[in-house]
Amino acid sequence: MNYIIFAILLLLIPATLFIKRGMRGPTHTIESISRAIRDLLKRGFDCGFLIISISGTKNFIQLRKYITSSGNFGIKLFFPNANWSADYYEKLKTKCINEKMKYSIVKKEQDNELEFIKVDFKKDSNNAHEFVKEVILEIFEVSDTVKLYVKLENATTEDILIDR
Repeated sequence: MNYIIFAILLLLIPATLFIKRGMRGPTHTIESISRAIRDLLKRGFDCGFLIISISGTKNFIQLRKYITSSGNFGIKLFFPNANWSADYYEKLKTKCINEKMKYSIVKKEQDNELEFIKVDFKKDSNNAHEFVKEVILEIFEVSDTVKLYVKLENATTEDILIDR
């Protein structure tokens, strides 16, 4: 009987790890996330989003697509002032001020007045990619060889432009 339980555990542990890893999304490098950002801009529906998680940490970056009218769309970064991100939040705010970036502070009532830094990249996925790279390297202070997990949600699987 103990052998059966042991055998089941031997099968369940790797399966659980595999499923957990798969839920984070595909693995990327800092350079290869540019493709995921372009995919969000092109294939994302209104309010589609991209979550970039940094391996070995609880840190993540979230980008969201918006469509205000036909042909008028772009992507925004939303960075929360939460318990896990409070130190990073202040560093990011200082970065935005020092680099004279257009940003705003928004509060989301549904998140109990959680405050976010919002940066609008409009249709410039290259600028968004450069900014995300700087956040990962300078704000999160991780190596440029770090593994990143990327999840694109609320987007089509077809290679077509969603702009309305």
